Amino acid sequence: MIKKLLFGLIMLLLLSFIVGIALVVFSNSYTPSKSNIVKPKNALPIINKTEGVTQVNGHVIVNKKYKLPPQYQPGEDKIAKRNFNKLLVKGEDAQLDLKFSSSYRSYKEQQKVMKDYVEKDGEKVARQYTAKPGESEHQTGLAFDVGTNKPLDDFHKDFEKTKEGRWIKQHASDYGFIIRYPKGQSHETGYAYEAWHLRYVGKPLAKIIDEQDTNLESYYRLNEK
Repeated sequence: MIKKLLFGLIMLLLLSFIVGIALVVFSNSYTPSKSNIVKPKNALPIINKTEGVTQVNGHVIVNKKYKLPPQYQPGEDKIAKRNFNKLLVKGEDAQLDLKFSSSYRSYKEQQKVMKDYVEKDGEKVARQYTAKPGESEHQTGLAFDVGTNKPLDDFHKDFEKTKEGRWIKQHASDYGFIIRYPKGQSHETGYAYEAWHLRYVGKPLAKIIDEQDTNLESYYRLNEK
């Protein structure tokens, strides 16, 4: 009788052990379907400010609200320049007349640029497409302007209509760049459309911003802060 009870107890313990193992295996093998995965439209912005330089999710942000100090002098970013050169080479392969126009400018150099444009077009007009010192993307070392040798009556208005301008709009994100000030979004960015002004943010973010047809301010909801 005792032997039967011991045998039954051992079988019960063994069965409980097997059931427990099965539950662990099946619970760990669950793979969510695509319908269970929610892809956020916007990244949750994590804003850090160090020595006067604002970064959002690791990206340096500068505009009329988030300014850079005069002593911030990173120089031209090497990774951004390498990808910009790749973009130019690809454009040349596509028989396009694209050229490098400008990149890094220090706070002091931006003072001179602003002064020249104000003298040429007046402050009201100049402020639509030229940043004050400390508010310029070029001070980050991550901004690049493209140009063309083609004769244009007004480069600021006509570049977007050229095949070079259309190609840049279509392919900039392939190399990690966004058009920093997109068309029709000046209310968010603070600047008029600049089809030639590229900002390096890396390919993953560039693709998202391009696909959503948005800008850094809207994507990170910076104007809501």
